Amino acid sequence: MNWKDLASSSAALASLLGASVFAPTAHALVFDYGDLKVTFDTTLSVGGIYRLNNPDPAYYGLANGGEQLSVNADDGELNYKRGIASSVFKGTHELELKYHDFGAFVRGSYFYDWENQKGDRARTPLSQEAKDWVGKRAEFLDVYARGTFDIAGRPLDVRFGRQVLNLGESTFIPNGINVVNAVDVSRLRVPGAELREAFLPVNMLKGSLAVADNVTVEAFWLLEFRKTEIDPAGYFFSTNDFAARGGKNVYLGFGSLSDQQPLGAIPRDADHRPNNYTQYGADVRVTVPSLGDTEFGLYFANYHSRLPVISSRTPMVPVNTNLTGPLTQVFSRSSVPSGVTPAQFAASIWQLIVLSQTNPSAMTPTQVATLQNPQIQAAINGAKQIALLSAASTGRYFLEYPDDIQMLGASFNTSIGNVAWQGEVSYKHDVPLQVDDVELLFATMSALSPTFGSPNNQIGSFLGQYAKYIPGYRRRDVWTGQTTLSRVFGPMLGAGQFTVVGEIGGVYADLPDKSVLRFDGPGTFTSGSQAAMNATTSAGGTPLPATPAGAFADDFSWGYQLIGRLEYNNLFAGVNFLPAVGFSHDVSGNTPLPLGNFLEGRKSINVVAEFTWQNAWSFEVRYVNYFGGGRYNLLGNRDYVASTLKYSF
Repeated sequence: MNWKDLASSSAALASLLGASVFAPTAHALVFDYGDLKVTFDTTLSVGGIYRLNNPDPAYYGLANGGEQLSVNADDGELNYKRGIASSVFKGTHELELKYHDFGAFVRGSYFYDWENQKGDRARTPLSQEAKDWVGKRAEFLDVYARGTFDIAGRPLDVRFGRQVLNLGESTFIPNGINVVNAVDVSRLRVPGAELREAFLPVNMLKGSLAVADNVTVEAFWLLEFRKTEIDPAGYFFSTNDFAARGGKNVYLGFGSLSDQQPLGAIPRDADHRPNNYTQYGADVRVTVPSLGDTEFGLYFANYHSRLPVISSRTPMVPVNTNLTGPLTQVFSRSSVPSGVTPAQFAASIWQLIVLSQTNPSAMTPTQVATLQNPQIQAAINGAKQIALLSAASTGRYFLEYPDDIQMLGASFNTSIGNVAWQGEVSYKHDVPLQVDDVELLFATMSALSPTFGSPNNQIGSFLGQYAKYIPGYRRRDVWTGQTTLSRVFGPMLGAGQFTVVGEIGGVYADLPDKSVLRFDGPGTFTSGSQAAMNATTSAGGTPLPATPAGAFADDFSWGYQLIGRLEYNNLFAGVNFLPAVGFSHDVSGNTPLPLGNFLEGRKSINVVAEFTWQNAWSFEVRYVNYFGGGRYNLLGNRDYVASTLKYSF
């Protein structure tokens, strides 16, 4: 199994946020009606994505002709050949009203992607649910009202409605202090995407009071829960076929069973969502003039996980010991003696099996020879697998968003000479972290057979316990820290200025030793125990290799991001040229899922050439190369070029 899109989602957010660091300010239409000021801002764009590689067998399942030991992570790889992967028209509008100390803000956005709405996919058609998310969409984003009130001579700013609240000082690396708003990862993939469209506004009541000249206290209460939206199943950037929008089944068999037929499928059950009203928090920000106006921040939040974890329910029925039906299926695909039907032949073989178990001395030599025939034995083994998989299909998997995570954080923002320096550290209590998926699979299957129980899985044995809930996560404490340096240099290389931003960060999770319990990492499609893989291999089969221990989640992981941009102003006819290069490197360790910040060895390069004119027109070409991380980097074959023409007014 695999729900690794969570890891690639975090990486995508980090890499795409880089564009927002240098985002220009567009002109807006401003209207004054007495004391009422109305501002209307519009951005329209057209763009596309071109895939540079054809599907690589290393990234799709055995049953699909590939080498991957799963068919649960390859629809996105197989659905798009080299060529156009997206062709989009997009619009975003903002309306702001100000009247004395009161105001309102509304942001709406829409897009239509011809390629994903109307185009033919190379293998698996996008579901309607997926098309409704990446083919076409129109929605309101921010919708809130605000007012400023005088409290004992101090300003109190109050906002109510759907809004985004940014906390902390992280620029690129996610899963730090900024926990209030979930992320729409697939929206970030749309050519021309902007940071203002990435975070999902949430209904909240927020108040901010300047209690002293240099001290501000802020509190918030969330009135709804919104989850992080990962790429829908089958979409170009998707690395998950079953936990995302449009995903309906997870397939057993370690890649050997086709996901185009029902055998081996475990259906998805309804998501388990938390309540809407028990998320809240506060922060205090203090500016210290004697330290060069350094700002310090302290934060607290009680929130629910925006990222999903996977849990399961054991099968509802035991394995049917009567193999007549499964044998009929096997013989329907092979030759049987003349004059009998597959069902009749299956019934006769089952009678011999029963006789061999109840009264073997009564069997004739011919009956013994028939039952010991290698072809018959292979058919019996196949029938047993069908019976096991049929019972397994009555189990269920589902997404959970565990509640009540507590976060404490601290941040600073200052400058040293010409260098801007900021950073943060956060401690989170009771973060739900995903136990390795194969451990969960084996624990679920142990209801049907002791072979899958302890010691062949690290969760436990549940023999005969049908329809039992098995949580696929454990709550652990997590520390996250990062620091960012940025500087604007003067003229060089013929450019008017050169800007550099770099961020380094790390994650520490309080995990047990991997010999006790393995936590999930991207691409860990088999068990970490070779003994378990040997024991659970069907009769006559060749055991599949275990996943090396180094591929599973580590207690500490870290990496960094770098972005540099040159600015050539008025290069010709008032056109500005803004080339930029971004590089990300996950240096060491694998962050446990669903966080997925870092995957050891994973790297990416973004090369951007942007042309702007009159601060209204923009044309951008972007090249993205994913590499490093070996077979665990599930986006390793999805390099692409994107282009966008944008007009703002």
